[in-house]
Amino acid sequence: MLKKLVSLLLIVVLFTISSFSFAFADDIAKGKITNISSYMTWIKENTNEEEASKFVEQIKTLPLDKQEKFISYLNNADLMAKVLTEKLEPGETKYLENGDISITLNETNQSINFNPMIKSSSAIQYRRATYTKYIEIFGIAILENVVWVDYSHDGNSILGIQGCDAVTTRNFIPVLSLSWSGLHSWGIGGTRAYASADITFSVLYQGSVTLGASEIGVWGDINNRTDGWIKKL
Repeated sequence: MLKKLVSLLLIVVLFTISSFSFAFADDIAKGKITNISSYMTWIKENTNEEEASKFVEQIKTLPLDKQEKFISYLNNADLMAKVLTEKLEPGETKYLENGDISITLNETNQSINFNPMIKSSSAIQYRRATYTKYIEIFGIAILENVVWVDYSHDGNSILGIQGCDAVTTRNFIPVLSLSWSGLHSWGIGGTRAYASADITFSVLYQGSVTLGASEIGVWGDINNRTDGWIKKL
């Protein structure tokens, strides 16, 4: 009797695992981008109409061989993971796959109007420091992550931090899922205003999941300079 119960239990467990595996595989198959046509359909379904239209037109300008390469790069989980974790210096651009893929870090520091209704000393400046990482395939942007901090200073010290954020403004990589956490800022009373957040990604393709996480940060100083960092977690 006990032997029969054990056998039945094993059958139930194996059936449950098999069902989960088939469902998991089916979900992946549904999301798989097999050609440029299915990719453009995915773009239209997951992006606002205006942005999707512009992006699709860019894709259509590529020769057929480059369109096929475009899809093969997107479906290469190992390559996408490498692209996401590649180390760069601010202002630097790195190229992969014989120059087909570019990864760039860029920083800006701009004057902003924090609150035009509030009068403040002319010596006080309101600035936004922005740190951007973007990835392109054949010159077409497929991913853009941005971290920024708004701050004020009088040329001697940081007087306040008016806001900060960390966002993914573009993700046209179907196998890639991104999430942000731990956004915070600091630096009041010093000479630099900082903001940083952690980004976690997963690349899913053909049943395998590649995970990774990085801290992305930015600073702006009392001389209106900006820099940032990406640190693998």
